[in-house]
Amino acid sequence: MGDTLIASTGNVERKWILNKQGLRTVSLKDLLIDKEWCKPETEITCDWNLPGAINNATTAEFVSLNVQKANDDQFINDYLEVITQFRYDSARLELQHVVWVFPDASGIRTQLRVKALEGFSPIGLPESETTKNYFGNTMAVPSARSEYLPLDYSIQNQCRYWGYYNDPGTRHDQSKDMLREEVVVGFPVFQNEDIHWASGVSTEYGEKGEQGVVVVKESHKCVNQQGHYTGSFYVGPQGLSVTGWGLKPDEIVNDRFRECWANWTIVYTGGNDGMQLALKRFDRTRYPVFPERDIMIINDTWGPANPGGAQFAKEDYLLKEIPLLADLGIDVLRIDDGWQINPWAGEKEVFLPNYPDKWNNITKACKENGLKLGLWVAIQRAKQEDLLKNLEEAHVVTWKVDFDHLNNRAAFENRFKNIREIMKSAWMKTQFSFCPEYADPRYGWYYAKEYGSIYFQNIQEALPEHLIMVPYHVLRQHWLMCKYFNSNKLQVLLQNPKRVDKRYSDAPLYDHDYCFAMGLPFIPVFFQSAQYLDMEGRKELKELISVYKEHREKMFDCYTFPIGDIPSNQSWSGFQMIDNECSEGFFLLFREMHNIESEKTIQVKFLANKKIKITNLRTEETEVKIVDGDGGVQFSIQNPADFSFLKFQVLKSNQ
Repeated sequence: MGDTLIASTGNVERKWILNKQGLRTVSLKDLLIDKEWCKPETEITCDWNLPGAINNATTAEFVSLNVQKANDDQFINDYLEVITQFRYDSARLELQHVVWVFPDASGIRTQLRVKALEGFSPIGLPESETTKNYFGNTMAVPSARSEYLPLDYSIQNQCRYWGYYNDPGTRHDQSKDMLREEVVVGFPVFQNEDIHWASGVSTEYGEKGEQGVVVVKESHKCVNQQGHYTGSFYVGPQGLSVTGWGLKPDEIVNDRFRECWANWTIVYTGGNDGMQLALKRFDRTRYPVFPERDIMIINDTWGPANPGGAQFAKEDYLLKEIPLLADLGIDVLRIDDGWQINPWAGEKEVFLPNYPDKWNNITKACKENGLKLGLWVAIQRAKQEDLLKNLEEAHVVTWKVDFDHLNNRAAFENRFKNIREIMKSAWMKTQFSFCPEYADPRYGWYYAKEYGSIYFQNIQEALPEHLIMVPYHVLRQHWLMCKYFNSNKLQVLLQNPKRVDKRYSDAPLYDHDYCFAMGLPFIPVFFQSAQYLDMEGRKELKELISVYKEHREKMFDCYTFPIGDIPSNQSWSGFQMIDNECSEGFFLLFREMHNIESEKTIQVKFLANKKIKITNLRTEETEVKIVDGDGGVQFSIQNPADFSFLKFQVLKSNQ
């Protein structure tokens, strides 16, 4: 429309003005409540910059505007792609501003793509955030800006920053939560808040933060691992700026456009609960779950490791394990490290089966027992042709990707080019789970999930000691992870509590079904051996898995939220799963070992003043309850160290 670019999903609308510098955001509107979030004028002339090359006064030549329907080669659902291209002659750069508009979404995705022109020089251009000494104070100097919103921080507001850690295996105790969340209160904002560790920021307006704007960086940033040029959030008098192109100046090439980190801009109402829901809805839009590809219960053979687990990849062990897994109701046998030729032998290691009859005996046993096959792979050491050969011969449905190191743009491009090739060769029949263990820059929590899911904490039954399973630690981290992360994109590891060393854990006091239930809102990984189960444990797990599989497709379609108190070994805690219409879902509640309350009022979400029918899925008993005005519902669990698995449905007032 003239010099204005307008993108609307039907729920949110964003406007940019075309000027001499490029595009500048002038409006962000929540269409459902007819609320404008951007203030009229600021000193910023363009949504992006590159200090030393593109600044407030740098002139851009408008080249083109293209609009097309796309779906990223079917890796995600349909969206409208709007590409505006500019040429910066003085900087010798061309830049594309890319907008993805998903129908009916609560947010919009933006991204920059950059290309060098002849004569471009990266010398002197910033690679990351730097600092300067200003009257004895060390102050941040922002790097290249990738996103800008002229939000008003002069009126009542608070900013909520959050992010998740990588290397989750080293965060397995009550002092090292996976989630870092900080709320900054006070207005007007006179000085820039410089937040370098967060993946997201929620600007919350009103006395209780009941509505506002969320911005998420689609990158591999983690709280303790900044990754590749992921930048910072800057909140101040001029609004909200996001830095970090994810593309260092010497990575800008002249033969193609290279992608920068994308950003999500999401509007919400309904306080923090509404913010979580809006974020999860948009995350699910960007990274959909495909049930035929993604729903599964996985056995990973490394589970009984003590501390090594390669012995559980041997053929004789697997042939004994396969029928026992099938009897429990497990869907996939994923063979971890040890199946390949010459494990850990450097150049002599080959990711082809180290079995006398190759895959024949194992695939035959899987077929006879109704199991599918998955494989662990050290992705940097594996040859692409070998992975494709395994896919063809063993029909691999999920790959656990380990020991990656993504520290430059070429590494990202090569890794996901190869993964796409593998997935396209068996479309909707194979997927990847990415392991974020260790301190290396890997995948983060808001990146690359179109290819499958994220593999969570590497927790053991025995050695090493720091990985030993403590039930309330496991529950605590699961509870925290599902606050700002969709649970159906997380593979969680579930151990045999009776085999845990009681010097380091109270796990032997818990039942098998309690410990396995902690993973039901996620992708459950049976991280143990079926051969080591006693009869009581087998009975408990078979019954629970049978009930879960009746409902898991509907559970996967729900959004999961933490409810109750944070797990502490004396809490009432758990999860609420609710469908997109907020009309039905599930409660999974845990009364921990040292809790003394057989009844507890839990504040549930999105159900205040509703009449709900609750069905106990373990006993099939039903009851009708009225949720109070604060969302409170009273529940009962008679014994400590027990749980309730419930289904609920919202009833009409006359039902």
